[in-house]
Amino acid sequence: MNQTPSHWQGELPEGWLLVTADRLPAWMLSPFGATWASNPTICQLASAGLACDRVLVGTTDPTETLHEIALGQAGDQHDTVGGPLAAAEARGWNVTVVTDAEEQFSHLKTRFTNLNVVGVSPQCLPVTVEAEEESSCGHVLSAAIHEFEKGKTDLLWVHLNSLGVSWDAPQVWRDGFFDEDDPPPGPAAEIPQFVVTDQTDPDQVSAVRQIFAGELAHLDDWLGRLVATVSNRWQRFGMLLLGLRGIPLGLHGQVGIAPHEPAPYTELTHVPAILVDPADRQASQRYAGLLMPIDFGATVGELIAGTGDQTTRDDSVEENPPELGRSIGRLLEGDVGLWRSGVRDQVYSAGGGGHALTVAGWSLVRPLDGAAKLFVKPDDYFDLSDVADRSRDVSKVLADCLDALVHRRSKADTEPLPAVVADEGTKRR
Repeated sequence: MNQTPSHWQGELPEGWLLVTADRLPAWMLSPFGATWASNPTICQLASAGLACDRVLVGTTDPTETLHEIALGQAGDQHDTVGGPLAAAEARGWNVTVVTDAEEQFSHLKTRFTNLNVVGVSPQCLPVTVEAEEESSCGHVLSAAIHEFEKGKTDLLWVHLNSLGVSWDAPQVWRDGFFDEDDPPPGPAAEIPQFVVTDQTDPDQVSAVRQIFAGELAHLDDWLGRLVATVSNRWQRFGMLLLGLRGIPLGLHGQVGIAPHEPAPYTELTHVPAILVDPADRQASQRYAGLLMPIDFGATVGELIAGTGDQTTRDDSVEENPPELGRSIGRLLEGDVGLWRSGVRDQVYSAGGGGHALTVAGWSLVRPLDGAAKLFVKPDDYFDLSDVADRSRDVSKVLADCLDALVHRRSKADTEPLPAVVADEGTKRR
């Protein structure tokens, strides 16, 4: 584990690059387990920063998650905010957001005077494009590069919404994931949508994943161009790459985006997160504890401001309100105790298809239209083996906690977990 001098706070970043993408699942990226995929830029970012393996979204509403990242908190109930936008404002930084989902930033535009949102018109094409710059991804990333080269931004936030709208990257990107004996992928850019049954050809599901892998490879290539451009101007800067939610790709009976959202299995809630610290702390390290996107909002705010984790250093995890982000600054400092105990002991996820409660050793998913299912974590990476009948005591405890969270009858999300859950999770760390 890297050790960092205590005077790092004096090395304030010259700027910050924040990249968020909707419909970006962790399991489809090579640094997070997709050994058959190729994402060299994202792999380089993981080598330069801290890769966080268990980041779960608390909501499947991407606008809410964007606001949590921006403010370092959920909602507007607090007078102060500790996210990157407030920290940038305090430093006199200019913030530029480049996105194809401009409406998702409308509330933030009215709150921060230093925020310039550059909207890129979204496109939903029927077939793949010919030129790199003509794709949905290319439109956004090339616009971001153009805005940065103007030299008027200190915090560049690039948000990509189109991974859930249109898969229109040039054909060459998807062709690379198909073997000669595979059926050709075709040029269609519309995201496939179908229900997986016992009669579904597995090759049909695999083909969708391969096409999506091509989209991610295309995104990875554009990220390389963006990072190279930023590096030419900033000698010392921080970066965060973060997904907002995943996408159903056949693990739980659905492929594509249907009118009815599926239950919040990790296929939908587990997102990638890579934090590159401007002082190079914890480079090439991995953190396996539970985190939420809101925690990165608080962390980036502190790193931009250079305040460290002094405001929360003496507070226990249980005492921090769940609507506030929990900085991982102490992880970057090499706080061994926090590396072992974790930043969060549970994550509650809610979506249109149900609710879920995840702790260190277990995940309970309750679909709106069925019985709750229990999965062993982190071993059951894809939530495929329901052990609710074999671990009924754990199921009962987590179900009670989940009920309290859903109906907000208590502060269950800040109370210590029962021993039958907490002890088992500790033994598996």
